[in-house]
Amino acid sequence: MPSRDKILGDKLIAAGLINKEILESAEVEATRTKAPLYKILVKSKAVSADEMLNFLSQELGIEQKNLSQCLIEPEIIKLVDVDFARKKRIIPLYKIDNTLAVAIDDPLNTEAVDELRFKINCPVKPFLVKEDELDQTLDTCYSAKAPEDTSVKEKDFDKPSIVNTVNLIIMQAMKEHASDIHIEPKEKTLAMRFRIDGVLHQRSAPPRYLHEAIISRLKILSNLDIAEKRIPQDGGFKITSADHLIDVRVSIIPSLYGENVVLRLLDRSATPLGLEEIGFAKENLEQFKKVIASSFGIVLVTGPTGSGKTTTLYASLNTIKSEEKNIITIEDPIEYHLDFAKQIQVNTKVNLTFAQGLRSILRHDPDVIMVGEIRDFETAQIAIQAALTGHLVFSTLHTNDAPSAISRLIDMDIEPFLVSSCIKAVLAQRLIRTLCADCKEKIIVREKELYRSLGLEFDKPADKEVTIYQPKGCKLCMHTGFKGRLGIFELMQMTPKINLLAISKASADEIRKAAYESGMVSLRRDGLNRILEGITTIEEVLRVA
Repeated sequence: MPSRDKILGDKLIAAGLINKEILESAEVEATRTKAPLYKILVKSKAVSADEMLNFLSQELGIEQKNLSQCLIEPEIIKLVDVDFARKKRIIPLYKIDNTLAVAIDDPLNTEAVDELRFKINCPVKPFLVKEDELDQTLDTCYSAKAPEDTSVKEKDFDKPSIVNTVNLIIMQAMKEHASDIHIEPKEKTLAMRFRIDGVLHQRSAPPRYLHEAIISRLKILSNLDIAEKRIPQDGGFKITSADHLIDVRVSIIPSLYGENVVLRLLDRSATPLGLEEIGFAKENLEQFKKVIASSFGIVLVTGPTGSGKTTTLYASLNTIKSEEKNIITIEDPIEYHLDFAKQIQVNTKVNLTFAQGLRSILRHDPDVIMVGEIRDFETAQIAIQAALTGHLVFSTLHTNDAPSAISRLIDMDIEPFLVSSCIKAVLAQRLIRTLCADCKEKIIVREKELYRSLGLEFDKPADKEVTIYQPKGCKLCMHTGFKGRLGIFELMQMTPKINLLAISKASADEIRKAAYESGMVSLRRDGLNRILEGITTIEEVLRVA
């Protein structure tokens, strides 16, 4: 029976990666050193490490992992002791549905996987990784802690401890479902805050002396200039944790006591939500679905940064998708991967702007186009031309409410009659924190007082008592009283009266009045409904609207 190395050698020749002479030479060296044949071939540079990894992965049906992009939780590392991990060259990565994912660099060493499976009494799924990455990760995950002596200079620190520190910060933020991490140097301390459900929360920060090392590690990961500390820098990197692919966008600015950094976490493996899941009231939902069922025109979503505009756009595309529609998007950044759409990432370094990308999209026979944001006259003009030529265009605009979007486009020098003829509807939105269902407390208030608190006109025939809720705080919501967010919305459809006001360049106040008369529900009134449903609080609606 042919040996394992003989079979491998024949297959490498058949794949055209080596020839017979190289194989014979490698076989002699493998016999002499008792090393696996494939390692001899890589060491002698007859086959590159990447080529060999790809070949073995395909041949043996073992998926690959990039260990440099993996975050491994300390609890998972504890499942495999250091002696076993180093001796068997195997690292635990994460656990899903009682199956432990592990990294190995020798796909032919099945004994280690079998032994670990027996040792921990659960299924084990191996992933193939590069040898040098496995060595580095072994040192990182099973290294000693950083020294307690704060007088030691940063260059003397054990490098893996800095890697661990950065990994632990990101893992903690992911566990708490944070969207952003703020690391801020003070004169003698280091502050760290997580943005959770739109609100910043203070967290325990690493020691001040680790600040520069942490910044350097983030710059390395983001391909930024480590030596440059005088100007802002932006970059990013990708990581995987528990089978989730996370985009980390890094922004660094100089400040009085050192460099501030903000990390934005985007879960690329998250599934886009449907319109029913993002907080629409029934009436608004039905009206908006009719709007996006149009075959042409522009649908705008407005609101400040972080108000969930892009999520609403994705949910809209998810609702109208079909095999009969060609959907193309241009975004910055691409926050979700859509299987049913072609997605383009803005890249200003090569002059791929929203406007430039939109021009190219129109030559690809689209039915539906999504433009991440209308920022300038050029992008607005091309979007309107697309709508006029029979395309349905979705985009976002930075205005505080729906009526102001009309004035904003006219201020961009778009002809009022074009605004009137192209815009189908404008949806303004905010994100409100939702009360924790496990600890919220019931309170009784007068309905008239509730309206007054929100600055709304009381239009009921009689006052009465109503039940609303307030936050309390428990372990499940990290004692904030809130858990998750939903949208509140203001949908303005372009009625004949609003079209005439747009053509006459009427003010946003005049357009708003006409919109209310035609049945538009304001953000605060939509928030009032969420309060009465026990979803959120008066204070939360006032905070965002």
